[in-house]
Amino acid sequence: MAMISGVWLLVIFASLLLVVGSMEKIINTADGVEAAVYGSGKAVSRIYDGVGEAKRKGQSTGKAYRVSGSKREITVSAENRLQIPFQNLEWKQSEVIKSKVVRPVLFIEKVQRARKIRDTFEG
Repeated sequence: MAMISGVWLLVIFASLLLVVGSMEKIINTADGVEAAVYGSGKAVSRIYDGVGEAKRKGQSTGKAYRVSGSKREITVSAENRLQIPFQNLEWKQSEVIKSKVVRPVLFIEKVQRARKIRDTFEG
């Protein structure tokens, strides 16, 4: 019975660590996605710098996010290390999130031009 209880404790603590690590990864990913989408949304109007806005949004969460990109795409990357209290193990988690800046008016104009070109070749 003593040997079985040790195995059960190992299974319980390993499951607990898996749940905590997964929750941490989900929270980091959600914060990174929020920063990327916020920055690309601000960049649509061309009044704001999308990369700067994404950096500010990422800094407000209190975690270290690296934000890069241009006027067309914003990239947010994050790394997290979860220390496992067994033989100095650690769980490295990394995420890279990309968000395109889509200007709806320009996109609609491009689609309409493509349809006109298609209609001239079909008709």
